[in-house]
Amino acid sequence: MIHIRIIFSLSVLLFLNACTSNTNNANNTEDYSALAYNGKKTNNNTVVVHELSDPDKLNPITSSGAGATYIEHNIFMYLLDVDKEKLEVIPWLAKARPTITEITDGEFEGGLKIAYEIKAAAVWDNGSPVTGYDVAFSLKATMNPHVDAEHQRPYIEFIKHIEIEKENPKKFSLYTKEKNYAAEFSSGGTIYTVPEYVYDEEGYMKNYTLKQLANKAEVSKIREEENLRLFAKKFNSEYFQREKIEGCGPYAFESWETSQRIVLKKKANWWGTKHQTAKSFENFPDQITYEIINDQVTAVTAMKDESIDLMRSIRPSEFKALLKNKSFNEKYFLKAEEMMSYTYIGVNMRNELLKEKNVRKALAHIVDVPQIIDIINYGYAKEISCFVHPNKKYYNSDLKPYEFSLQKAASFLDKAGYTEFDNDNVRYKMVDGEKKRLSFSIKYNTGNDRRENISLFMKENARKIGIKINVEPKEWTVYLDECKNHNFDMYVLGWVQEAVLDDPKQLFHSDAYNGGSNYVGFGDAYSDELIENIRTEMNDDKRAEMMKELQAIIHEEVPYIFLYAPDNLMAISKRFGNAKTYVARPGYDERELKLAPFK
Repeated sequence: MIHIRIIFSLSVLLFLNACTSNTNNANNTEDYSALAYNGKKTNNNTVVVHELSDPDKLNPITSSGAGATYIEHNIFMYLLDVDKEKLEVIPWLAKARPTITEITDGEFEGGLKIAYEIKAAAVWDNGSPVTGYDVAFSLKATMNPHVDAEHQRPYIEFIKHIEIEKENPKKFSLYTKEKNYAAEFSSGGTIYTVPEYVYDEEGYMKNYTLKQLANKAEVSKIREEENLRLFAKKFNSEYFQREKIEGCGPYAFESWETSQRIVLKKKANWWGTKHQTAKSFENFPDQITYEIINDQVTAVTAMKDESIDLMRSIRPSEFKALLKNKSFNEKYFLKAEEMMSYTYIGVNMRNELLKEKNVRKALAHIVDVPQIIDIINYGYAKEISCFVHPNKKYYNSDLKPYEFSLQKAASFLDKAGYTEFDNDNVRYKMVDGEKKRLSFSIKYNTGNDRRENISLFMKENARKIGIKINVEPKEWTVYLDECKNHNFDMYVLGWVQEAVLDDPKQLFHSDAYNGGSNYVGFGDAYSDELIENIRTEMNDDKRAEMMKELQAIIHEEVPYIFLYAPDNLMAISKRFGNAKTYVARPGYDERELKLAPFK
């Protein structure tokens, strides 16, 4: 909902037990001898990917939705990427993984030096080389206090300085003042490198240094300077969110028709073609179209007609039906894949009624997660108790999901003092002569049937013990804004994460309340300090113990009602005989799809 991105970012690994026994798996080799495709698009080398809604924007520094990230990954490049099969960090724009050394003296004593070199062949679309100056610009743009990148800053705030070699500007070093256990990927795999000549043609940011913008005291001095504001105004504008979108990746932005489609074209002479044998350098389709259909039934109908080639997050009911459709199975691979994500109910801890922990615990006990998994997800999900997967070394195995129990829920409400009932059977208590009724709303994004049903199930169970819940569907962009602005009692959302080490700051540190992804308002001085210590602890065992403690605090405080980790139910056209699926988001790589040599 990952770098955390919203599913609907930031970094929890969830290796789930997928329900794959009844699926026909996408072929993971290029042996086409056993394949057959009975469709009408045999020689069509374009890929049409279904999207449920428009991305929030396509500026990789200001966008926050998962859908935006999937599209941007074809246009822009990180210094580092993740091998989708091995879930290992690999060089991408960088020539190799960085050299990291501890600094023992000088201004950055106790910190780290992270040295990179960009691939020699890497160039922008105008033919100019990609250099450390572009990296510096991308970091500075993110740190500009007026740029809409609050959600990105926690990942790179530990970087305090960049030093670029004059003789070879493709070589540069990043400096930190403290150790950071996630320094490698945070420095190279969270902020896309964007071309300075495109995004700052006027040179507004030229006279600012990363060292200035990474220093809070310095930022307070220069914050109101005109050039910072002028840059941010243009950078945040519609022009750089929807119209001028340019990176050094394999595809060029072609067009965006709102609520209809986004089209990317393969670059004719892309510099990365010479690295084609390396991971993340595939670009086989001539065109990638993201077809926006805000209704799952309509999208599945379009897929049956082959108007869509690739679809993820198919509704479980539709997926079950497609498994039995012989005609469909002649055209598409169907796969239920493990997915790095989880669905949860966010609870506004700064709401007058919900700041009472016993009320939040009561709400956790009225959610029948096994029923939700069985009825809404048809078994294609796994119940969870926290944001860390059980296979992780630092998973707290002492934590168990809150069981469904109306009796326990009622007991917690009694403890909170809600023992009286109004004529409509809603509980209340008197506080300073004022009646406080247990009446809330729960929000979800329109078109997401699973979230709607979760909300309706919760509403019905709440009614049985004297809580009134109103269910409020919201259009996606409105919904996202209301979550970010804390305009909710509860909401149903999910997080998609990268395959890297967990960094809980973006979700659970109080600094991330305004501008970050801590929508629910979790955190106090103790939990903040714990998160900060987790980030700087280089000893794995010590850090594991701190992570377990943080999980226990979150479990006890109930800022989230953790629900389940869903399987990613996907369909991919069989004309792409090399189709693969992955645990890593979004579960596929449209760039690597290659037409099978069917006759």
